[in-house]
Amino acid sequence: MHHDGQRMIEVAVTDPRLFVDAYPLLCAVADRVQLDQQTLTAALVETLRRLGHLLKTEDVLSQEKETGLIGELLLFAGLVHAAGPDNALASWRGGQAEEHDFGLPDHDVEVKTTVSERRAHWISSLTQMVETGGRELWLVSLQITAAGSAGRTLPNLITSVRGKLSSTAHRATFDDLLRGSGWRDRYSATCQRRWRLRTPAEAFQVTETFPRLTPSLLADAGVDGTHVTDVRYRLDLTGRSGDPTPQILTDALTRGQRELP
Repeated sequence: MHHDGQRMIEVAVTDPRLFVDAYPLLCAVADRVQLDQQTLTAALVETLRRLGHLLKTEDVLSQEKETGLIGELLLFAGLVHAAGPDNALASWRGGQAEEHDFGLPDHDVEVKTTVSERRAHWISSLTQMVETGGRELWLVSLQITAAGSAGRTLPNLITSVRGKLSSTAHRATFDDLLRGSGWRDRYSATCQRRWRLRTPAEAFQVTETFPRLTPSLLADAGVDGTHVTDVRYRLDLTGRSGDPTPQILTDALTRGQRELP
């Protein structure tokens, strides 16, 4: 920009949520200009370059994604036994742009995994707990905990589940679904924490009486949902009893849990 006939640089942070975090970054730029005698352009580039190194995470999978993938793999492994590899592969959405993790012939299943002592899970949208096309929706809740020298790492679990698929085509499809879920082989070096089940899995049928937030509930309360663009809430199911599950889900959960001793 130009001010009083001089060419200047303006660094603008327009999102109020970032003001507190942006302040030390701007101070670092100012220090490089005033103390290190760098030009403003060089100071800005150097500060952002160093910040990029600090935030470099391409070789690390977040714990939230790690535990979430463990839960999905446990159910997938169970479905390989309960429904066969073709049906298991067809049912797993594997990071596709779908509301629910698995689509069985008559049911949709959302898998939630937590490391908390409470059976509490984050729900990431208003539609995640909404049935699709009249199909039953089930929430599978898994609690896992660090296992020290026992248990199993995520890379170990992936290897074990892949080994249950006998054909090359099945394994190729499985690897594609894994990549769609955010997994990369380079994460094996850092995903070395061992996990075990904290409690047996519980499954809940999502019905009208199930605790949740949905667009229809907001509309019934008189809330104009067009102005609510992002909703994330925590669902605590501690002490709530699970529901009798369809046979395929019962069999899949029984077998799948054996993968995480």
